Amino acid sequence: MPDLNIEKFSPTRAELATLAEEARSITDQDPPDKVKEMRSRLSKTRNAITKTGKALREDAVAFQKAVIGKEKELIAIIEPEEERLDEIEELQERNRKREERREFLPKRRERLAAIGDEVPITDDELLEMDGSQFEGYFNMRLANKNELERQKIEEEKAKLAQEERSRQREQELKDAEERGRKDAETRAEREKQEAEERRQREEKEKAEREERERLLKEEQEREEKEKRERDERYQSFLKEHGYNRTEFYTTQDIGGKITLWKKVATFDPNESS
Repeated sequence: MPDLNIEKFSPTRAELATLAEEARSITDQDPPDKVKEMRSRLSKTRNAITKTGKALREDAVAFQKAVIGKEKELIAIIEPEEERLDEIEELQERNRKREERREFLPKRRERLAAIGDEVPITDDELLEMDGSQFEGYFNMRLANKNELERQKIEEEKAKLAQEERSRQREQELKDAEERGRKDAETRAEREKQEAEERRQREEKEKAEREERERLLKEEQEREEKEKRERDERYQSFLKEHGYNRTEFYTTQDIGGKITLWKKVATFDPNESS
């Protein structure tokens, strides 16, 4: 019989509470080594608790649920502080790298000033950028400046081209007027011809449509007539053989052939005599 003693957990709640309280006293103002050492202690303690919990769970399935609950309860005491100190470590590392970049700030300012685009940016914003981020930012501003200069050149070219077009416009208007007159004559003749072709096409389509409607009507009338004749022959067939719903019934095979049957009698084996 396994010894399912949940109190095998070590350290105790009191010891963990003391450890957590000690961790809560650490802030982002403490030295990085102290933060790291405390986070490491919390991590090792948590891992030890988890290891003990795993060993106890192996003893019995019933005891396993209690162990897991105790494990979570104990870890919950210190895990928030472990996570908080991990965040502090990340913040301190980010601040350390940020301060390391401060020596490059004058050079970055000098390179940006050389672009000459006068886009405002604070020192804090520049310090937040690592090397690749700054290069991307620098290249973006340089590309924007080059694009503005290109647009100015294009605008000057467009202005000169506009002046040239103005000189040509008067002659072009005269030429266009003459072409317009000739085009109007040609268009009028073409529209007349198209109108005639359209009239002939519409008459032909109308005749074809009327013919299709006539043929469709004839086909419908023929089908209706055939159906009436079939119904009349069927009713005559039933009448000829004295059909009534009580004594007769019909069946129809896959080919449509109908057979008339007459019921002679019905025997019920469950009916008492």
